[in-house]
Amino acid sequence: MDAYGRDFAAIYNTAWAFWGPRMWPFLSAQVARRCPRARTWLDLCCGTGSLLKLACENGYEAVGLDRSPHQLRHARQNAPQARLIRADIRSFALHRKFDVITCLFDSLNYVTKLGEIEGVFRNVRRHLAGRGLFAFDVNTPEGHRQNWRGAWIRRGKDCTLIGESACDERTHLARLRLTGFVKQGRLYRRFQEEHVQRSCSREEMDRLLARAGFAFVRYNGSALSRRIARASRLLYVCWRA
Repeated sequence: MDAYGRDFAAIYNTAWAFWGPRMWPFLSAQVARRCPRARTWLDLCCGTGSLLKLACENGYEAVGLDRSPHQLRHARQNAPQARLIRADIRSFALHRKFDVITCLFDSLNYVTKLGEIEGVFRNVRRHLAGRGLFAFDVNTPEGHRQNWRGAWIRRGKDCTLIGESACDERTHLARLRLTGFVKQGRLYRRFQEEHVQRSCSREEMDRLLARAGFAFVRYNGSALSRRIARASRLLYVCWRA
């Protein structure tokens, strides 16, 4: 029941493709302001490539990295100009630096140990050009309380997806069990996945970023504003301290 298997990757490719276009105006403005000569872009946990597609279309030399081969298969179709790499964000080594590095749509929450999150930050710093920009977002405890409790159902033309989620405020872990039914001729094929995330507070992220050698500005990742009180998602724009 690994996350982002064949069937869910196909659903994700259409149902969640909005995230890249939604984030692009904000991100491109941040890059233009803080890193105007940027030419290279690394998207960690690139998924099916909605952000990579826009980076390529806007003239960046783009590289996408993801653990799921099924996500990467769709990314190859969506962003054919990008270089794609199957790897883990906790241990990747590309032996080059990038002007912009992103890790979005709460991908970092899938790293469930704080020590490993700090390791990701240090690894990103090693890959970031001297005046480069690093942007990422995370679900907060408030976000998991709001959005990862209870059940929901999503119906499409050829598939139905059921989500059942719960979060543990003691361990900060949230679990989402997905059950899907994909039409296959006259019948349906059933699949299941489990997604496990750790919520991240502002204090935790601030401390880990500082220890990894980053300066940063925080934003409300849902409203894309500086008003972060009770934010369900935090968005960080970072640079070398």
